[in-house]
Amino acid sequence: MRYAIISDIHNHTAALQAALHHARQQRVDGYFCLGDVGIDECVNLVRAAGAPTVFGNWEVSGWRHLSPENQRWVLALPPIRRQKQFWLTHAALSWPDKLTTLADFNANRYSVPMSVLFPYLHHESEALWHTMAVLTEANIPLLFHGHTHRQLAWRFTADSQLQKIHQRTITLQPGETWLVGVGSVGQPLDGPGPAYVIYDDEAGQVEMIRVP
Repeated sequence: MRYAIISDIHNHTAALQAALHHARQQRVDGYFCLGDVGIDECVNLVRAAGAPTVFGNWEVSGWRHLSPENQRWVLALPPIRRQKQFWLTHAALSWPDKLTTLADFNANRYSVPMSVLFPYLHHESEALWHTMAVLTEANIPLLFHGHTHRQLAWRFTADSQLQKIHQRTITLQPGETWLVGVGSVGQPLDGPGPAYVIYDDEAGQVEMIRVP
């Protein structure tokens, strides 16, 4: 299966339309969205694409601005989606088990600081190492995240080396653990044009995409 993974649209409807159109041209089989979607027009496009979605920090602060139907959809979103061989989240894996939806988070808003739940993983940090440790313990080799608005990957090698990777095509190898920042559709900080990734689970490859 080939998946297009998008994140951080931030109300930019035209950029989202361009990214989805580009992904369809690449003949992807499905979509995932990593949150910070924005206004109703963007939410409607994500839902129409059938993209399983996690909530981000924009949804925490902005869900009340959506239509009642989209509010219900957003409030039911989880912070993490766990597929068989890869996981997806907006920022990191620091979520308490009891917080399974945005509605749960709203009910426990002050139990965990936002800085803990939504750290940035484009620099080496305690949150980065914690996320790697969670994946390694769960025997999950791959995590996709957004939030940084940058396309960037970290590789934890079979001989326990941590490497920052900027290459456009990543080939996964046995014994490695990867954190892949998918970039931002609406507000990229690492160059012009909507950014997303395509993950081919059969080939074991991740391709960093920049829409012209």
